[in-house]
Amino acid sequence: MSTEHPVDVLNTVNLVTQCLCIPIVTLFVCLRFYTRIRFKQSLGVEDYGCLIAWLLFMGYCGISIVVGNHGGGYHFDQLEPATKIQFKKFCYIATILYCPMAIFVKISLLSILTRIFAPYRGKVWFIYIFLACLCCYYTVALIVKIRICDPIPMYWLGNVPGGTCLDQTAALIADSVISVVSDIIILVLPLPLTWSLQMSRNRKLRVMGLLGAGGLATAFSLYRLVLVLSKGNSPDQSIVFLCVILSGNAEGGMGLICACLPVLNVLLAYYKKEYSTQKYYQNGSNVPLSERKTGATSKAASEWDKATSFGDQSHLISFAGAPEAESADSIYNQDGIRKTVAVSQTVESSS
Repeated sequence: MSTEHPVDVLNTVNLVTQCLCIPIVTLFVCLRFYTRIRFKQSLGVEDYGCLIAWLLFMGYCGISIVVGNHGGGYHFDQLEPATKIQFKKFCYIATILYCPMAIFVKISLLSILTRIFAPYRGKVWFIYIFLACLCCYYTVALIVKIRICDPIPMYWLGNVPGGTCLDQTAALIADSVISVVSDIIILVLPLPLTWSLQMSRNRKLRVMGLLGAGGLATAFSLYRLVLVLSKGNSPDQSIVFLCVILSGNAEGGMGLICACLPVLNVLLAYYKKEYSTQKYYQNGSNVPLSERKTGATSKAASEWDKATSFGDQSHLISFAGAPEAESADSIYNQDGIRKTVAVSQTVESSS
């Protein structure tokens, strides 16, 4: 095999993927924080988790580009010995970045559920316990990956006298299994929580779709698990490991985008309402002002109802009664689902 002109299998695909992931995910995260500032919403745990996850995701994408520049995506036996060492070195950094990125994405997704369903203490405690288990696993996994070889340079230098390495394939399998299980739980968890709410079936289904969207990363986690099980011991590691990196891109990017969807629904609902109001005034220019003012108010309230109907997630997060009873900004500043309890009193009198 020629080392001067190696065959490009996935190198260009990797570069294009990173160049798409960075601006697309950044756009969603920026819109998330723009919405928070625009409607004067306070930042929550999910916002800070999303910000940290985005920073780690940017680092992960950057390292993925560097991996590609050092042989990633080319056949391993076509690389120069010095390039192989650099490839393994940056792969080591990528494996370390994956753990904190994955846990902060999951913190951001699960924190949305804990805030929305706060009155349901038993169910929220399950989410907290599940999240604590994930934090414990990823902390241990991070330590294991940092110390996977002793001494650490043995990871990219190969055989070092007196050095030992843990089974890297086993670590990748463990990561993939945990990712699959956690993504399935994130996908399924909103189903029983939302179904217990008092709302129409169509709205329940839409809310379930928005809340469970983060679980769509399950497909990429499953792909990575199958890949590691089938090709984990392949000698062509520059191809296999790049596939693992790309699946991490898909999992992290999808998770971050889905974590931003609830907040972006608030922005979408607001501008849809503004557009509907402006359209009404333009179409009603021939109506007397006295009549148009009253009509516009009822029309705007009606359009706001429609906006919150498609923005079910934003309506859940900011639910505070009938939307037309309050201004948009006041609705946006309230959080959580409220329980209402009907109390009846019976008075008996004896004759």
